[in-house]
Amino acid sequence: MIRHSRRSVAVAIAGALTIASAVSACGAGNDPQTAKPTQLTEGVNVTTKSGVAVRNLFILGPPPAGQLAAGSAATVYAWIVNDSSDGRPDRLIGISAPGVALRGQIQGGAIDLPYQRLVMLGVATPAGITTPLLTLQNLATPLSGGETIRVTLQFERAGGLQALVPVVTRDTYYSTYAPAPAATSSAQPTGTAVPVGSATPTGSATPTGTATPAGSATPTATATR
Repeated sequence: MIRHSRRSVAVAIAGALTIASAVSACGAGNDPQTAKPTQLTEGVNVTTKSGVAVRNLFILGPPPAGQLAAGSAATVYAWIVNDSSDGRPDRLIGISAPGVALRGQIQGGAIDLPYQRLVMLGVATPAGITTPLLTLQNLATPLSGGETIRVTLQFERAGGLQALVPVVTRDTYYSTYAPAPAATSSAQPTGTAVPVGSATPTGSATPTGTATPAGSATPTATATR
C-alpha cells in the first residue's frame, strides 16, 4: 500500500504539472467547464482551462458485495495541483453531484490551493487519513461500486469543472481509505425533567383548618350569685 501510494503521488504530481489542459470552450468563471479526462491512475484526471489539475479523482464505494444506502454519504478523494497560468492561488469552494446526492460538503467550508503545491484531499496514509475531506451527502440512490457519476468541482477563480467520476469498491488498494463518517444524531430530548431540588416543600401545604390557641378558650358558663 505504501509503495502504491508513493508511486501514485509521484505520477499525480508529474501529471498535474506536465499534462496540457483539455477543456471545452468555456473559460474560467462561474460557468462549469467539462474537462476531457486523462487516465493516469485509478481515478479520473481532469484539468481546468486555467491550469488547476485534479488527479486520481474518485468516489469511494462500499466493500465488495456491499452497498452505500440511499440517504447515506460517500467520500470523494483526489489530488489537486494549482498550476495556474497566472501563478495565483485558488480555492476549492464547492462540490456537487445533481441527481445523485442532495448536497456536497467540504470539511472546513473551502480548501486553499497555493500555486504549484500538491494538496491531497483525504488520501490514506500509514498514519491515518489526512484532511480535509470531500463528501457527497444524502445519496438519492444506493451505490454498489462500478458506477460513473457526473461531479462538479467549483473553484473560486477557475470556475466550475465537470467530470465523470468512477465509484470504486473499497477493496484491495482502497481497503485502507476511510468511508464517510456516520452522521451524528441531532434528536431533541423527549421531555423536560423537573429538577429534584425544585419540588414544593411539604411544609408549605395549606392547613386544613385554623386551630384556636388553648389559652384563649371561651369559658363554658358564668356563675350567678
